[in-house]
Amino acid sequence: MISKRLFLIFVRSFLVACLLLLAVLTAQAGFGISSPYVRNDMLIRGSHYEKKVTLVRGDPVEDWKAEITINVPGADDWISVDKGMEFILPKGEKQIPIIVKVDVSKDADFGNYKGNIRVRTMPLKRPAGQIAIALGAQIDVDLTVAKGGVFDFKVIGISVSDLEEGHKFLFFNIPGKIKFSMEIENTGNMKGSPTKVHFDIYDSQEKELLESIETKKIGKVEPFETKEVIAKLSTKLLAGSYVALFEIYKDDEVVNKGKIHLSILPYGTLGKESSKVFGLQIWIWLIIVIIVLAGAGFGGWKGYGVWKKQGKKPNFKEIVKKIRLKEAVRVIGMIKLKEKRAKKIKRLKKAKKQKRS
Repeated sequence: MISKRLFLIFVRSFLVACLLLLAVLTAQAGFGISSPYVRNDMLIRGSHYEKKVTLVRGDPVEDWKAEITINVPGADDWISVDKGMEFILPKGEKQIPIIVKVDVSKDADFGNYKGNIRVRTMPLKRPAGQIAIALGAQIDVDLTVAKGGVFDFKVIGISVSDLEEGHKFLFFNIPGKIKFSMEIENTGNMKGSPTKVHFDIYDSQEKELLESIETKKIGKVEPFETKEVIAKLSTKLLAGSYVALFEIYKDDEVVNKGKIHLSILPYGTLGKESSKVFGLQIWIWLIIVIIVLAGAGFGGWKGYGVWKKQGKKPNFKEIVKKIRLKEAVRVIGMIKLKEKRAKKIKRLKKAKKQKRS
């Protein structure tokens, strides 16, 4: 009887010790997932969506292996992981980011798709005679494929760079360029960005409105992506310090507004990069203008010489292409008048000849 009790006590003690050991090993090798979900209710056919998920290890003293299993009925083929279905969790790294990618089929059925992505981890090498501990975690998936397109975005941040005042180039007045930078998160399912940016620029004391400018030429952001876009606004203001009240529009709605300081510097202050006209340095434009004028002059002189030497009638189409329309009309009229007079003289001579005979 005593031996049986001792045996039971021994078995219980052994099981408790094993459980304690397992708990200690699990705590040391702890594994979890930060932001363990992939949700999007605004997908459309052909959409591309990405979600960053971070795998977290408690005590990464050795390399571990991760295995991915996707279970989202009807959407398994759309989902992938940037690191593949199996990859290494390196020792020494507590946080390992992965990107879950969703590429909706172009013939997908409209509706909701739910499931999960299982992440199972285990030691890459199992020492002989030891129990291998496998830890797992789950990423919940909830996707909806909708019929219509949704246009929406968030303004995460804004900034503006110093600029130079406008200047004169040949016969042109080149305005200063305000580069208004916006970090945009496209939360819709179609390509988009702010539809308009409006600036009201005041003096440094904010007493007098000096200029109101706006632009609708703004780069687009792909669906569900975050990107910096730049709105370029032309200003005629001279060098000085100003205050600008800005408004960012989504269609006719103001979605973001605020106040920024605007510093306009004298022309040439910022160096070569700022002294460009339409993306090219001024000296390059001068060379281009000289070459174009020289080419036009030489071509006109050469063409006139050939025409005069060969006595050929001018090609009216070529004239229209090479000179301005007004000049072309005038030249064509003169030529036709000359031909008309020549025919008239020819008829008169013929009539005189017949009269004499």
